[in-house]
Amino acid sequence: MTTDDLDGLLADAARTRPDPSPAFMDRVLADALALQPQPVALQPASPRRAGAPRPGLLSRLAGLFGGGPVLAGVCSAALVGGALGYLSPGTYDYVTGGLADTTGDPVDLFPTSDFLSSEG
Repeated sequence: MTTDDLDGLLADAARTRPDPSPAFMDRVLADALALQPQPVALQPASPRRAGAPRPGLLSRLAGLFGGGPVLAGVCSAALVGGALGYLSPGTYDYVTGGLADTTGDPVDLFPTSDFLSSEG
């Protein structure tokens, strides 16, 4: 079988596309409808039981933000932002580990940028 024969077979198959039977389509649609979520029936609001504990402040706050991990990320970003906003530029040396120059001169971390454009 040559490449031209295969191309001819595939072209014939593309032109004569079979339609699915109505019974098959009915089965597919019935399966799809069976997998759809059912609506939840609304219950009337019941008074709070005396023994049920109320959620705490931190639990309600975490619920507002989308959960505990999200609240932890927001709090840590706020803490770092507050620390960097409060510290003077002279004390950034503690945070950067000696990369900052306190004299005001910029620190050149890549003294030559030729290595970015060189080959090999």
